[in-house]
Amino acid sequence: MDDENEQSPLTSDLISPLLAQDQHPSSSSQSSESRQRHQSMGNGQEESHENSGLSNNDTNVTTRSTSSAVAASYHQRILSLLLSPLIDEQGNPVSIVMGLISIFVCGSLLGLVLPKDSKFHSQSYATLSSCLGYTYFFAWSISFYPQVVTNFRRRTTAGLSVEFCSLNVLGFTCYSIFNVALYSSVTVQDLYRQRNGPDASIPVQSNDVAFAIHALALSSITLLQILHYDGIRAREISPFILTLIATILVVGIGGAIAATFDNKFLNWLDYVYVLSFCKIAVTLVKYIPQVVLNWKRRSTTGWSIWQILLDLTGGLLSNLQLVLDCVALNEFSGLTGNIPKLLLGQVSIVFDVIFCLQHYVLYPSRSDPGRILVPSSEEDPENDNFVDGGEDAPTNQRC
Repeated sequence: MDDENEQSPLTSDLISPLLAQDQHPSSSSQSSESRQRHQSMGNGQEESHENSGLSNNDTNVTTRSTSSAVAASYHQRILSLLLSPLIDEQGNPVSIVMGLISIFVCGSLLGLVLPKDSKFHSQSYATLSSCLGYTYFFAWSISFYPQVVTNFRRRTTAGLSVEFCSLNVLGFTCYSIFNVALYSSVTVQDLYRQRNGPDASIPVQSNDVAFAIHALALSSITLLQILHYDGIRAREISPFILTLIATILVVGIGGAIAATFDNKFLNWLDYVYVLSFCKIAVTLVKYIPQVVLNWKRRSTTGWSIWQILLDLTGGLLSNLQLVLDCVALNEFSGLTGNIPKLLLGQVSIVFDVIFCLQHYVLYPSRSDPGRILVPSSEEDPENDNFVDGGEDAPTNQRC
């Protein structure tokens, strides 16, 4: 019996750990839970570091996005100010300054890059004259675009005088012939030197020719817009304007025939001077219908103020270049030989001042594009009344 109750050492060694595990089950489970807590704490710390990294990345991305948006908005603002002659319909002071700066920069760059006039002895003054010439060329040329853009955006030419546009096309046709003939025709140049002396300089430069042809093209587009959007009714052109147009056409055609067959009565130089004076007559008259139309409507809406501001700038620079050229050459035949250029600048400046007074002083509140244009009657669509309107206003009635 004693032998049976005794256990061998090997059996004891195997059974003892099992008994110890049965007697202390909680210690094993506690160690397991402890390991799980340590693992979960480690995982939590890793997740915390990862979330912190993601949060920092998100903050950096947001900061970069905000900075990019601010920079894009700033660049867009600067670009819109530089392009204000084409997109600003009100002509506020900031846009005027920035728009004119862009005009002067572009004109000066053209004057620096393009060929200079060889008649000037000083290369530095030749550059200055070229910069002045191309700046006024640029200002006068760009002045035709704001009205075209305004008509396109509004889908109407209400507020724009058809008499003004018709005379503009006729006047720039005469002016283009005058400039092209004096600049490129050997016959006209010889006649000019016979009259003003063999050393007399031709008072027309390449930028004068470019401006005249470009102005004729843009004026024709504006007149076509009237035909496309609203049409031309016979009652919109007064008998006086019709008579003036017919007279200039007869003079132009008849003068060309006379210069071709009878040089003693009217040579080609005389003919181009006749056309230049036709242009002056047109300029003296063409602005009046628009001034009257603005006065009747008590508004300048539909009449782009930027074309006036640019036209005023071009007129001042044109006169300045003409006078400085005469002083530099010590020869003032340029003033007498290019009377159209001199007089056109003065006439344009006077009417530009009148239009600025209408837009900024007399009818400033009636120049708001946020108003609704309501024709007062079907008989007189040009005489428009205005009521306040917002975004819900019909597109074809919003100015």
